[in-house]
This record gives sequence, structure tokens and C-alpha cells, in this order.
Amino acid sequence: MKLTVASVRTGRLPWADEACAEWAKRIQRHFPFDERAIRPTDAEAEAEVLLGMVGRRDRLIVFDERGEDLDSPGLAAVLERCAQDGVGTLVCAIGGAYGHAPRVRERAWKVLRLSRFVLAHAVARVVVVEQLYRACTIRKGEPYHHA
Repeated sequence: MKLTVASVRTGRLPWADEACAEWAKRIQRHFPFDERAIRPTDAEAEAEVLLGMVGRRDRLIVFDERGEDLDSPGLAAVLERCAQDGVGTLVCAIGGAYGHAPRVRERAWKVLRLSRFVLAHAVARVVVVEQLYRACTIRKGEPYHHA
């Protein structure tokens, strides 16, 4: 299984890019991983690009403030289930300034909430990538996560 984080964003923020690059390098020990940037336009155009990334054997997780709360071991269980189900790519999507189009949430396998707080997109991106790494280590029983 491959992990992809797709986020609607403009430009580069060196601190977020550096943090995500470090966690991405660590995730690579567990799963192939990549990040994809979607240029912000409007929610429907962003939806078109994002949904085009999700193939027949793939699953989509959408991060949205209306989503389900999940803890780190719960995310590890999601990764494990996807791996056992033979998912091709697990696409994790972070929306733009106005969130995801309704059809993206409808297509999602899971809609999750990162926090009850609204997070800046760069912060959300770093949190998602770090939590994916944490979930990988929980799955393997590695000592990164202290439960």
C-alpha cells in the first residue's frame, strides 16, 4: 500500500516543508509515501483534481472539521485495515480555505477531524504527516508512541 497526502495550498512554507520532509523520510520505512499539492481555485475544481487521484483500488480519507474524532491508535488501526484489505493507495486529503466540496466528503471512505480547533493549512499538513508516521510505528510496535 502507498500513502499519499494531498493538500490544497499555495507557495512554499520552508518550516512546514522541512517538517513534512523529515516525517516523510521516516514513513518511507513503512510504506511508499508522497505528497501532492493542489493549487487553490474553487472547491469544485479542487474536487476534480483530488478525486482524479483516487483510483478503483484506493481509499480516500478526508480531513474536515465535521469529521469523526480518532486517536493515534485508531489511525494505526485504519492503516492496518487498509493494508489487510489490499488498498492500492490511501489518499489523505486536506482541503482549501473553504474546505472540501460535498462530493469529496461523499466519496470519502472516512471523514476525520484533526482537532476541534480550526488549523492553518500548513499546520494541518504537518499534523497529518506526523500522525501517519506515528500510526506506522504503532502498527509495528516501535517505541515512538508512548501510550
